[in-house]
Amino acid sequence: MDARLDLDIGLDRKGPRRAVESFEQFALENDLPMDLVFKFQLALDELLTNVVSYAFDDDASDAVISLGFRVTDASLEAVLVDNGRPFNPLRDAPVPDLDLSAEDRQVGGLGIHLTKAFIHALTYERVDGWNRLNLMQPLGTHQEDQT
Repeated sequence: MDARLDLDIGLDRKGPRRAVESFEQFALENDLPMDLVFKFQLALDELLTNVVSYAFDDDASDAVISLGFRVTDASLEAVLVDNGRPFNPLRDAPVPDLDLSAEDRQVGGLGIHLTKAFIHALTYERVDGWNRLNLMQPLGTHQEDQT
């Protein structure tokens, strides 16, 4: 199996939700396990919402946000690319204090914390003015080991 889906997100606040729904349809068409689909949906919604909300100025007419998926017999991969402000969520996102109650905790960082917990491999690079975040999850027998 080798299936692909490419999406242009744009700065529309509804873009992340539409992308997550498109991913769900793609995942169902390719018989991906629902627990994996759910984890990717949460991660994608968080990551895309952050890019749409914070990566660009309000008047950014040249904003590009794209998301590509590839599923093979061995893995599910997603690549999120944008030309917004440099931001490495793996290094730059605040670390949430999980010992505090939700009311006492500062806003920020929880979504990327959950993404790191849900997704097997995450890598980030900044190249020629573009942020590139790669998400990868093995499929098959290795998947049950990832929680």
